[in-house]
Amino acid sequence: MLSSCYSCNYFSNDGKQTKQKLDTIVDFTTVSQSPSFKNCEELLDDDKTNCFRNSIRKHFTEKLKETQFSSDAEISETVVLILRINNKGKVSLKEVESSNVIQEKLPDLLAVLNKIVSELPQLTPASKIGIPVTTEYQLPIKIKTTE
Repeated sequence: MLSSCYSCNYFSNDGKQTKQKLDTIVDFTTVSQSPSFKNCEELLDDDKTNCFRNSIRKHFTEKLKETQFSSDAEISETVVLILRINNKGKVSLKEVESSNVIQEKLPDLLAVLNKIVSELPQLTPASKIGIPVTTEYQLPIKIKTTE
């Protein structure tokens, strides 16, 4: 006795190919093409990824240097930004991982970080097998203030 299993789609295929839309979050390290800024577009693989990382760090460093934080205590800590880059290349701040000290002593930090993220230029989104996908990127930032 010989049996075969087929998907229902096999029998109802009307000859039209359907394009599956991926709208899930993909690990940044497993994409075929990493997200990129315009100045990184022509680079290949690791160079393109490094250019993206350096460009985003430079953007945050320059913008944070323009901001004056004051605190009644000396702070030297690292916060981690979780950035979401959607399948259209729009960047948003998903989460900020920080200590209670940072949250208490620098209550304006979240607003400043959101503003900096909103000033990022449009990106070319990451892609997996040629399909634009949403990715998340973790960006550690050293926060250092003096009394």
